[in-house]
Amino acid sequence: RRNMQALLQLGLCLILLAAQYAPAGSAVPSSHCRRQCGNVEIPYPFGIDPGCSLRDGFHLDCKVHDGIERPFRSAFEVLDISLKQGTTRVLNFIVGYCYNTSTGSMEYFGRYGGLNEGVSSPYRLSDVQNRFMVIGCNALASISDRDGTGYEGYGAAACRNQSDLVDGSCSGIGCSQTTIPKRMYFYATTFFSTVNNSQIWKFNRCSYAVLMETASFRFSTKYITTNKFNGTNDGRVPVVLDWAVRDIKSCDVAKQNKTGTYACLSSNSKCVNSSNDQGYTCNCTNGYEGNPYLPGGCKGSTDY
Repeated sequence: RRNMQALLQLGLCLILLAAQYAPAGSAVPSSHCRRQCGNVEIPYPFGIDPGCSLRDGFHLDCKVHDGIERPFRSAFEVLDISLKQGTTRVLNFIVGYCYNTSTGSMEYFGRYGGLNEGVSSPYRLSDVQNRFMVIGCNALASISDRDGTGYEGYGAAACRNQSDLVDGSCSGIGCSQTTIPKRMYFYATTFFSTVNNSQIWKFNRCSYAVLMETASFRFSTKYITTNKFNGTNDGRVPVVLDWAVRDIKSCDVAKQNKTGTYACLSSNSKCVNSSNDQGYTCNCTNGYEGNPYLPGGCKGSTDY
């Protein structure tokens, strides 16, 4: 009996030691984790339930908005997630700057314009797929990153009258677009108060500024004369975030700990260095499809 007790105690000690020294990050999510929020698929490494995401930064909230379940990253509604591209599209808030005929001054409206992720966040604003859009006939706005890159850019849009405007054109007449640098996880937007709509408010009372997905934008002259631009999706437009496993600098470093924190768990997966700041993502190797972040997640075409 004493031998049996000793064996049980030894076994318990071994289990505790194994748990203590088990490699962090190697756990896989439970099969009970929800992978859908409304109409949006939530693939791992993302998750909406406790313990269902790779890191805290990949956790999303599934909320009911207008009677429908929708995923959110803080205040930003998530539209879709691409494992292959390493991108997430969310709805960003438009900043409005309008002339008040009663006070004779310009006033901001809408939610504060900007993004405030930390340096440890998985997300970076896509420098390839986004542009800083400024809309108006007498508008000057800035986009600044006071936290990370120190970048500050400007957008200016002008026109003398409505006849100057052309649908689909965004080259400074009624609309301008400005590129942003890589590595941005923070930005703020401000209009210059010295430039205002006091002389043109009868046909252009409001100016707008927002960082948004270029592919989702086509300038309309109605954006100048009506509130059509801000009146869609509660004053929100798509913006693209590049995401990656950021706490590891590169694939070379990540592969040194394949039995620990390495996120590419499928045997048919490959590591891809992030093109927007440090970190990496995972893709299935040629001929395979699926989720490279899960063991056995990448399957050949004949496995479907």
